[in-house]
Amino acid sequence: MHQLIEEALRFAAVRHDGQFRKGTNIPYLTHPVAVSMLLVEDRQPVPVVTAGLLHDLLEDTLTTPDELSERFGHEVTRLVEAVSEPGKHLSWEERKRMTIQNVRTMQYDEVALLAADKLHNLRSIRIDVESAGKQVWDRFKRPLRDQSWYYHELLQALKPFAQTTTLIEAFETELNLLFYGVEEGRTEKLEKLFDVIKHGFREEDWLQETTTLCQTAFELNETMREGYRHGFEVNQPELDALSAQLKEAGLWEHLSLPALQAIDELSYRMALQSDDIVAQLE
Repeated sequence: MHQLIEEALRFAAVRHDGQFRKGTNIPYLTHPVAVSMLLVEDRQPVPVVTAGLLHDLLEDTLTTPDELSERFGHEVTRLVEAVSEPGKHLSWEERKRMTIQNVRTMQYDEVALLAADKLHNLRSIRIDVESAGKQVWDRFKRPLRDQSWYYHELLQALKPFAQTTTLIEAFETELNLLFYGVEEGRTEKLEKLFDVIKHGFREEDWLQETTTLCQTAFELNETMREGYRHGFEVNQPELDALSAQLKEAGLWEHLSLPALQAIDELSYRMALQSDDIVAQLE
């Protein structure tokens, strides 16, 4: 093991001491170690692997950029700062949108670090959902619908960098497994979700699907039955834009308002483009 990586492992172990993964008794250190291992598998250089061990220190401990720079150098500090979310005074939505927007200006090594971090988060959530069920989503500040939005939008932001690191393809595979129950080719599962909007939710049709996909189908049906009274807020500009797109495609007249709301909800969760929606409804 390179000396810089060894020093980073020791430093992270001390600074993350007493911290645990959300809703578990698993030491938090397992996450940065897993991120660094993913970066090793991706053949990233020593500074990037080192940053993988340190990437959450600025967000979750009292460690400062100056301290990181003094101990590990400017390059490692640049990487850690690049993947650290802005101040906690901002809302969850603001912080996640800024992360997504910042991807376009990142350097290749920063993208690899971000992808490794989020890939391991997705994998951890999937393993927990498979063992503990849908209550896993209660651990987070935002529910399944918003977590789905974030990871789908982040994937779209990362895709232009797909040739620079294998971690983005792995990220997409893990996203598919968590939200659709398949490694690739999620179109069939999207079709099944749109079928809920067209024909309603029948539990017997979903018994063989993964917990997360089944929950998504159920919540879509609830959106149609109860509108947005279950904590889903109407985004009127988005709804109007969706209506205009469907009118242009000659599909709007065949849709009830509840169905339109459910389509808007599904497009939010899965980061669907208008062409994807039209193709599913034609």
